[in-house]
Amino acid sequence: MSDEPRETAGAETPVVNVTDKRRLYKDTMETAADVASSVESSLDAASKETAREVPGEPSGVEVPTVEQLQTQLQEREMQLRERDAQLARLREQVIEFEAKTQEELRETRRRLERTVEQRVLRARQALLEDWLVVFDNLDLMVAGAEKATKEDLLTGIVAMQRLLSQALQRHDIERIDAVGQPFDPQLHEAVETLTVAPEQDGRVVAQTRPGYRLGTHLIRPALVSVGRAEVSAAVLSETDIPANI
Repeated sequence: MSDEPRETAGAETPVVNVTDKRRLYKDTMETAADVASSVESSLDAASKETAREVPGEPSGVEVPTVEQLQTQLQEREMQLRERDAQLARLREQVIEFEAKTQEELRETRRRLERTVEQRVLRARQALLEDWLVVFDNLDLMVAGAEKATKEDLLTGIVAMQRLLSQALQRHDIERIDAVGQPFDPQLHEAVETLTVAPEQDGRVVAQTRPGYRLGTHLIRPALVSVGRAEVSAAVLSETDIPANI
């Protein structure tokens, strides 16, 4: 028997062409290269488009989208509205505080005025009570004047004067007795000048009416006569003589 394969009648034997396999591999490689080139071209085009949209933007920096920008804008607007609300609340607090302060000041002023009025009223009442004591004694003196002697009347007048002085002292009112004192224009009012000895020059030599002061406040000045010493022409110096003489 022969080892050669037998051919079946009516069947075609496939023919394998080695050249066709090489061509198929080559076509496949060319197709893959075309696909890679197309993808690379697409990437380059996308990069160029991004560079045109965001000029000067460094590579690798994420560009915010429109939605992100709108969200940031809304957050910023919410922050501004919250600040406006805080300013409005602060403005209301300031207005309320100012109104409250003004009302407290007005109430303090009214309270001080009432306190001053009450003090003045009490001072007047105390002064009148002291004066009423003096008037009571004067009434007694007038009632007994017809039967009183001259010495009794003088004693009563001196007593009245003492009562008045004590009343004035209780109210811090001081009598100004200026006789013998140097003339002081802050306390004295000169009504005339009198010729006196040189040692009394510039001093009060007589008092027409006494003065009074309440503490450091002058109620009225004392009316006084001031002494002026005569200067002899023999003792005048050249500087005392007027130039037109």
